[in-house]
Amino acid sequence: MYIDAHNHLDLYGDKLHKTINIINKKKIKTLACSMDEKSYLLVKNLSKENSLIVPCFGIHPWNAHKNSNYLERFDTYIKETPIIGEIGLDFHWVLEDYKYPHQIKVLEYFFKKANEYNKITNLHTKGAEYEILKLIKQYNLRTPIIHWYSGPFDILKKLLDYGCYFTISVDIGYSKITEEMVKYIPIERILTETDGPTALKWINGKYGYPDYIINIVEKISTLKKITGEEAKEKIYNNFKLLFK
Repeated sequence: MYIDAHNHLDLYGDKLHKTINIINKKKIKTLACSMDEKSYLLVKNLSKENSLIVPCFGIHPWNAHKNSNYLERFDTYIKETPIIGEIGLDFHWVLEDYKYPHQIKVLEYFFKKANEYNKITNLHTKGAEYEILKLIKQYNLRTPIIHWYSGPFDILKKLLDYGCYFTISVDIGYSKITEEMVKYIPIERILTETDGPTALKWINGKYGYPDYIINIVEKISTLKKITGEEAKEKIYNNFKLLFK
């Protein structure tokens, strides 16, 4: 079984039916991350009829400022979701610094609840890697998943020391930094992701379906000097161990 540890099924629109068929045909266990309440309810509904889809509730840092004043209403979703995500901080793409305190407030709320309910978190760290590391330690989080890391290597090493897992995304084969990361991170800490249809389009102009995960696994296997089947199996075992 393939693992897509970070996807956004709500972004596929009229191509969602085709997307679900690909997930089923290729047997891709999919963590369907949400950006907000609306996207979570959509993937939660999809998961009722498809065991390959794992609905994840979170408030994306881009939406934090819209939700920071009524966080308690999300408690039920946090309790029921298998994984909290996508949550985090973004001090790179978000240019309005007045939004940063809202991001921190929302993230700290989710981290407090993650600790309380012993939940795994799926984290966005862009431009705020040090702050994320500090908060992970402060809230004593259970094994976080770091989504599409692109920050400093010294912070990556500290996140590894903490026990974090790292998703490798669609930029593998296009980014030398990502290739160096794959070589450095132990295979036992690697997961794979597609990040929805728009991520690949951002990289090479092509619409991204979930079966692109196969290409990612093959590229990891080449860098790790193992077979594609071995890489697939190891990544699947990482996923199973994470949820044990």
